[in-house]
Amino acid sequence: MKIFQNKIVVGVICIVIAAILAFFFLPSISKSKSNTEKIYAVKNAVAEGTKIEESMLVEKEVGSYGLPQSIIKEKDKIVGKYASCDITPDDLILSSKLSDYAANQKLDKVMSQGNMLVTVSLDSVASAVGNHLKSGDIISIVGYANDAVVVYEELKALEVYSIENENAEKLEDVENNEEAEHLASTVTLIANQVQAEKLIQAEYSGKVHAVFVKRGAVK
Repeated sequence: MKIFQNKIVVGVICIVIAAILAFFFLPSISKSKSNTEKIYAVKNAVAEGTKIEESMLVEKEVGSYGLPQSIIKEKDKIVGKYASCDITPDDLILSSKLSDYAANQKLDKVMSQGNMLVTVSLDSVASAVGNHLKSGDIISIVGYANDAVVVYEELKALEVYSIENENAEKLEDVENNEEAEHLASTVTLIANQVQAEKLIQAEYSGKVHAVFVKRGAVK
């Protein structure tokens, strides 16, 4: 009899709880699902690295229920940013999909100053300054062709953008990877048009030798 009574009590409690859920919580959940919010989406597919203009956006009304917290709803926070990945008209514009830079801060600075990147080969540990070069160093490039040293006035103070191993991996990116190659094979330099032409000339005329000048970028 007691077991039977206990089952009745448990059943009543369950019914009460169900009633509370039905009359108080379910309506609020249903209401939240029916609510809508205005967001922005791209009219057409946008490729990674594209700067987003106001004309590319369209306003949409979507259900507010389940929208990610990282969604960007304000147009002003989208316009002028760069797509950090491909974005389609069906995509929600999340903060992770936008960037302040087309590529990265360092490369954007190079491009904004009208400069370019040029890579030249370093055929030996000696030509790579004993593998001591780092990104941001100032170096000079000296050529060696026809058994003679060739000094280029235009290449006496170039900033190192990056140093790569034989697999074209940046040494700073594989610094903690024991399986990666840690010897410099190429150096990528920040150059203007004239310097770029001289670097290409040096690369294809003979061998290239880096000469360390100082640590730190040109002021």
